[in-house]
Amino acid sequence: MMKSGCAVSLGLPVGLDVELRQRSAGASSGFMRLAKRRFSLEEVAQLEALGDESSRAALFMALWTLKEAVVKAKGSGISAPPGLKGFSIRGVTVVATKDASGYSVLVEAQEPRGMVLHWGINEWEAPPQELLPEGSNKVDDKSVQTHFKDGRNVWLHFPTSNAPERIVFVLKELSPENWINNGSCYSVQLKPPGIDKLISRVLDCEGEASHWSLKDRLVLVNDVLDGFAAAGPDGMGFIFTWLRMSSSKILTWARRSNYQSKDIAWMQKVTSERMTDKARAHPDPWVRLYARLALAGLPRGGGNGDDIRMGILHIMREYGIKEGHRPYGIKRATGRDDIRMGILHIMREYGIKEGHRPGIDEPFLEQWHQKLHQNTTPEDGIDEPFLEQWHQKLHQNTTPEDVSICEAYLAYLHSGNHDDYWRVLWDHGKITKERLEGMNIPIKAWPQHLPHMINAFKGYLWTLKTCHSGADMDTAAEMAKGHLDGDTTWMLFDMLQNRNEWWVPGKIVEVRKRLAGVWRAPGGSRDVLLLDIALDNYFRTMIERTDRSTLSRDNLVDMVGMVLENAGIACESDDLQQCGRLWGRVASAGNRWSGEWGLQALAAAQRLELSLAGYADDMCSHTQRHAEALGKAAKVDQAFILNFGEEVVRGQPVFVLSGLLQDLERHLRDAAGAGPWQVISQVPGLGEVISQVPALGEVTVQSLADIQGQAFDKPLVLICEKLGGMEDIPPGITAVLTKSSTDVLSHVAIRARSQGVLLATCFEDSEWQRLVGMQGQHVSLEVNPAGEVMAVQVDPPSGDAAAGAASRGGRKLTLAAPAPWSAWAVAEQQFGPGVVGAKANNLAKLRNKLPEWIQVPASVALPFGTFEQVLAFGANSGAAARLRELQQELGRAEELSRTAAAAGLPGAESWTSPGEWAPTWAAITKVWASQWAERAWLSRQACGVPEGQLSMSVLLQQVVDGQYAFVLHTANPLTGRHGDMFGELVAGLGEVLVGNYPGRALSFSDSPGAPEPQLLSLPSKRVALYAPQGGTLIARSDTNGEDLEAFAGAGLYDSVPVVPLNEVTIEAAEEALLWDGGLRSRLIDSIVDVGQAVEDAFGGVAQDIEGVWREGHEC
Repeated sequence: MMKSGCAVSLGLPVGLDVELRQRSAGASSGFMRLAKRRFSLEEVAQLEALGDESSRAALFMALWTLKEAVVKAKGSGISAPPGLKGFSIRGVTVVATKDASGYSVLVEAQEPRGMVLHWGINEWEAPPQELLPEGSNKVDDKSVQTHFKDGRNVWLHFPTSNAPERIVFVLKELSPENWINNGSCYSVQLKPPGIDKLISRVLDCEGEASHWSLKDRLVLVNDVLDGFAAAGPDGMGFIFTWLRMSSSKILTWARRSNYQSKDIAWMQKVTSERMTDKARAHPDPWVRLYARLALAGLPRGGGNGDDIRMGILHIMREYGIKEGHRPYGIKRATGRDDIRMGILHIMREYGIKEGHRPGIDEPFLEQWHQKLHQNTTPEDGIDEPFLEQWHQKLHQNTTPEDVSICEAYLAYLHSGNHDDYWRVLWDHGKITKERLEGMNIPIKAWPQHLPHMINAFKGYLWTLKTCHSGADMDTAAEMAKGHLDGDTTWMLFDMLQNRNEWWVPGKIVEVRKRLAGVWRAPGGSRDVLLLDIALDNYFRTMIERTDRSTLSRDNLVDMVGMVLENAGIACESDDLQQCGRLWGRVASAGNRWSGEWGLQALAAAQRLELSLAGYADDMCSHTQRHAEALGKAAKVDQAFILNFGEEVVRGQPVFVLSGLLQDLERHLRDAAGAGPWQVISQVPGLGEVISQVPALGEVTVQSLADIQGQAFDKPLVLICEKLGGMEDIPPGITAVLTKSSTDVLSHVAIRARSQGVLLATCFEDSEWQRLVGMQGQHVSLEVNPAGEVMAVQVDPPSGDAAAGAASRGGRKLTLAAPAPWSAWAVAEQQFGPGVVGAKANNLAKLRNKLPEWIQVPASVALPFGTFEQVLAFGANSGAAARLRELQQELGRAEELSRTAAAAGLPGAESWTSPGEWAPTWAAITKVWASQWAERAWLSRQACGVPEGQLSMSVLLQQVVDGQYAFVLHTANPLTGRHGDMFGELVAGLGEVLVGNYPGRALSFSDSPGAPEPQLLSLPSKRVALYAPQGGTLIARSDTNGEDLEAFAGAGLYDSVPVVPLNEVTIEAAEEALLWDGGLRSRLIDSIVDVGQAVEDAFGGVAQDIEGVWREGHEC
């Protein structure tokens, strides 16, 4: 049958859709699946409220036709959702759409009538005149009124550039006059509100609402969910934190507020379904992860909420339990015969002796039966205060705690021992006696032993679980099995029946792989995702139960692989996915436990530890501050908040990797012949690109657990044999050295990284005893390029240097005065002592002295004195001289531009344009400012360098983008032995090396007479840096206080790229440095040749060299 229609409009967009009513026949279930993806929550609720299928289908078709017409008017088609929203108000339909031109809202009456839209934007503000449609009148500065055109509709349109966050409105019927306002007003959210507004709204409710409940919280969650999700990881991190604190009962579940069981069941269902949609389909991986984590703590919802309320009533009446003033009854007793026959039925059903009829001799029931037969009174119901109090709670405030209460009650009915009741309450729901008595509807009575009700409450437990249980494994399996194919269902229930067998973790991974295709599919069931979450959690339980001390080293390798494979099924971290591929390659290598394999596996394990640490730190940053804000608003004991973010991290199934890697690493070190140290946290540097900072302090040997809560007014290096992992690090501790293998995600490791404390594990007994013997001495601790902690005794700090720098023996240095300032910029030909620093002078010396395959980058410099001249300008004494400063700045830029362009620096010609010059100038000023970074200042103070003696030039160089970067010492940095070379190599640029990025570089040594260089470690760094597209320059500090025998000034000051470098996560499974031995040999040989050539250029003097390598042996 053909469909046709025609619509004509004057001045308004028009859309038309025609549908056949017959399409609705027999297709209700399909319509509902589509409605849940395309309709608003209010519309879905209207559909589900209709009892018969034909009415539901008819309403669906009416709403669908309207939506089709609207999006056709906009020209976007029905694929426009989720940019399409709508709801209905007393015969008026409101639909909002979004397209490339902006946002539109159509308010349409189903029947023509005289009506006015009284509306405003945001928080009741009058919209600008240009946004008003025809027929609008401004009422005041808060609102306008727009008449319905021909009594039918109002069309509002807002361009993207100045669209409000939302519109607010009420409706006014003209004859008779009647305001339709929902008790306040209606709103249509067009754009996500700012996250601060949303957070403030939640905090106000949690802290100030006089009537507040779990149901109210879920209503608000649904109201703000889209806004928080649109805000990305921080926003969805708040939602997860909020719901986690709710499910943990840190936040109240009831505050002077009651609700019916069907209402909470509905809200739980809606919330879990919407969270499933976010977990499955949101474009941001962190949002998907936090939605999944939030869903794990949510009740399932759904079922028939009234079954909770009526189910307990039916049981109480069936077994004669008093409810209020009602005595008892299987049904409501309407006459004496119901009472007389009711007790007879019960006695006969359970074989109780009555008169001369044989059976169980129960004189009490026989006597009571005679009373009921002749003289029944209201006292005849069984008085069970526990059930009466629980019944009142279930009727007014049912929550997921009722599942635990029912399980505890059943345990007591089985044993008759109240200890079992309290034990199960705590084990299953963390419910205490005080918690029960403090509920909004308190439960103060202890249950009575009525074991004949066991079967009834087993059935009631399922009713409760159907609504309240979320990621409970058995409940989830039952709920999800209808969505699974036969093979998957068989595998699932076979695993559940044998859940304690050793092979179960591997089977869980198989089942979860099958489930992934189901719950990830459009419209996938929340029950399948809840089952996946439950299996993921049980997988962790099984791994944690394993006695790892009985596992061989091969078992540990394989178990790490299985944990990574399990994590990869639903893991939203690309970084951890990369680690899974890396470990898969390591585990499948044929040379397992050889020296080369040991280095590869150790690098892979360290890379995985870094990824876990990064994952943990990100998660903490997304959750901890929100927990603190919620805790403050709700007046929560800070003990529940202090380590919230860390507890979230430790609760992730992937966390078990930490312990496995800890056990495995000693085997990998043995195979690799690795050094005696594991560095978990290093002291961070300051600025954008600088080397590491030493940890300074007096050695003290004691337990970290024994000094919790203390603070120290002098720096201490703590030698602590054992760490539990949960300790805090008191103020004043600069380093913690231990013999315990330390988990990278442990509390103490997270604290060390956040506080900038050196934390390292020593595996070698002789080195450990040497450290213990240094008690009371002042030491400087540094991590050398091989990853070993070097402890050197130093003099105690004194005078101005006591703030944190160790004394250098009291020697005062005098720095050479620079030449008089004469130019803003100097080319390489003008470099020389007193004009620029050692970096620039050494580069100039190398020019034309190296083989053709070793290149020196183009460079110019701002010489000594430039900074002082800038400070001398009058423009810097006040804003009144701003114009003169700008004129002078332009002149400086022109001079520097000419000099740099002549030297061949790319882009220098454009520096005379203020927009092009600004980034270069900003980099230069940051380098100058680094003179007063804390470590630089303390270092000069310790060596007695007066402030006026330091002079800084700035070397501007092109950043040469290479495949690999290296640092080479032609004399061993530890022994000083000339010719004993030590080198490090990383992917990308060398800022990863000198900037102390976490992880190890490829390191090697080359000693005189050795047949070939020795490989010491393979790279485990997580990221590489590359030049941005189009290239960039770097402004490098170059002072008169570098390369001095008594003052290691290099690295104290910043080097800053003009355009930030690009950070890229390394795909280690494909990184040639890790797997291609031929490439490694060529690179190392080339770098050693560079070292020899540079030494020769300087007359055989030992050198420290930084460089990059590109394919074709070009350095």
